[in-house]
Amino acid sequence: MGQAEQVTESCTYHGEGAFWDELRQRVRFVDMLAGDVVTLLPTGTVTRRHLGDVAAVVRARAGGGYVVAVEHGFLLLDEDWQPERSIRVLDDPQVRMNEGGCDPQGRFYCGTMAYDTSEGAGTLYRLEQDLSVATVLPAVTIPNGLVWSPDGATAYHSDTGPAVISAYRFDAAEGRLLDPQVLIRFDPDRGAPDGVAIDAEGGLWVALWGGGAVARYSPDGKLTERIELPVSNVTSCAFGGEDRRTLYITTSQQGVDLEREPAAGALFAAEVGVAGRPLDAFAG
Repeated sequence: MGQAEQVTESCTYHGEGAFWDELRQRVRFVDMLAGDVVTLLPTGTVTRRHLGDVAAVVRARAGGGYVVAVEHGFLLLDEDWQPERSIRVLDDPQVRMNEGGCDPQGRFYCGTMAYDTSEGAGTLYRLEQDLSVATVLPAVTIPNGLVWSPDGATAYHSDTGPAVISAYRFDAAEGRLLDPQVLIRFDPDRGAPDGVAIDAEGGLWVALWGGGAVARYSPDGKLTERIELPVSNVTSCAFGGEDRRTLYITTSQQGVDLEREPAAGALFAAEVGVAGRPLDAFAG
């Protein structure tokens, strides 16, 4: 059972979407409901960049710059974080973007959820390289971590609402998630699955919302390791560092008694004995 080290002060209300920026060699994450991308510089300084009402998830673009899921769509930015194009996906004020990731072919996916967390009110969308948008999964509740196996044949998706991680056969040609199988079913009273990272051995590292930990599961769904944190709401994790063996972990103040959990909203890091699978960039 491992431990995580706190590496920033409590700097977010709802920290999410941990992302290792390989080009700039630094960890970024979002203060989702503040609409900010937060960066931990190599000097230890934390900086913020405001992008809108919501900043849900950020990924690099293969040609330079970044793509960010914002409240109701996607925002393309250049290397200096200047907006290049905005792509609106939905108009319902009761629904917002939440979490996602890129597949090995360079498509960007993000799921939506209702602000009131209504069951089945969300949709997982796919942003193609040509910037067209398609529906991948309907009727999701709180869509969160989305990662691909090292060979790219399997996609794993967590839905915090029903507290499950499902495995899908991935259609690489069309970007479809097929033949869903529940890989892990969680007891929500002990922590529901939020963000997910995957290592080079295919192990799934799952941030446990309400569970105060990150848990690692083997590709067949067996618990193999657990990293404890001093906060309840653990939201996402991503491998980083020069050898991608540092697991960066975001946390949230949402619904937390800050007198009991003063570190809620801080970024944590844990040194683990396996390298992470590199994050794929968006090809658009």
